[in-house]
Amino acid sequence: MNDLWRALRYLRKYWGTTLGAFLSLLIVTATNLFSPQLLRLVIDQGISAQNLSVILLTSLGLLGVAIVRDSFTFTQSYWSERASQGAAYDMRNAIFTRLEHLSFSYHDKAQTGQLMTRVTNDVETVRAFTGNGILQLLNAVVMLIGSATILLITNWKLALVALLIIPAILGVFLFFLTKIGPRFRIVQQKLGNLNTVLQENLAGVRVVKAFVREPYEQERYRNANNSLLQENLAVVRGTSLTFPLIFFISNLGTLAVIWLGGEQVIGGSLSIGELVAFTSYLSFLLLPVFILGSTITSLSQSAASAHRIFEIIDTPIEVYVFVVFAVRELSIVNCCSLADVSASEMRGRSRPVILL
Repeated sequence: MNDLWRALRYLRKYWGTTLGAFLSLLIVTATNLFSPQLLRLVIDQGISAQNLSVILLTSLGLLGVAIVRDSFTFTQSYWSERASQGAAYDMRNAIFTRLEHLSFSYHDKAQTGQLMTRVTNDVETVRAFTGNGILQLLNAVVMLIGSATILLITNWKLALVALLIIPAILGVFLFFLTKIGPRFRIVQQKLGNLNTVLQENLAGVRVVKAFVREPYEQERYRNANNSLLQENLAVVRGTSLTFPLIFFISNLGTLAVIWLGGEQVIGGSLSIGELVAFTSYLSFLLLPVFILGSTITSLSQSAASAHRIFEIIDTPIEVYVFVVFAVRELSIVNCCSLADVSASEMRGRSRPVILL
């Protein structure tokens, strides 16, 4: 996870755009939380009271809220993508620069397919999280706190019933994170292995054909592909089990709220508009939980990819280039021996050269 935090530091260069995206997110969240109050007014004071002026004003208010929400949704998406694309650009340059300066011994051991996967697929996975995932995570936290607060203010008894399902859902997500999360790194590793087999075959296709090794190479590629398939299916099985269970728990909470809220409406302690607004806030309470679930999946993938990226960036450079200075008038003849190479500095009007 520390590697993912290091990846997020690439956004510091684009702090203005990132801040604009975050402020846009807060405005979008505020408009979402304000909409159910307008629904409550249009039902209780407009439809129930048969007051057309209230219906007209609240309808215009809902239209204005929708315009503001959609406008800032655009700025949030655009600015977050712009910042993440810039961060990905810097990460790719950092990886390539490090690869250019690493020693021959490193490249002898490293697999080209693995390196290509890290520069392309892993960087894109981290970019997707830094662009949209981190904002969705913040949105879920703000929406969760705001919805829970309004629910408690509106009707604390119903709110407690609704909040009982949150620990159960978070427990399912925690199980998913601990059991399925580590598999995302394995998936990326197996994808790199598949790319390595493909790259080696394309680069050496003449050798393969010359020695009639097509059946062997096909079997080799098929085994790597099957290994990736099985690992992806394991992740899909975990995801397919997790999310239906979460939806089932959330539906139980909604059913309990409608049942108890309906009794309060019949008893006269709760209006229909308040019940509609309450169920809307309940959906806002559950939506962040679902967002957290999908974000946790993206978080696990991004953490695995960030670890693979910084494995390259943190690799120590074993070859050092020494730039020395020589006086312009100095001429070097027959300089072609590499024995006993040394670097030194000569004072004077000079330009940088490399002495061998």
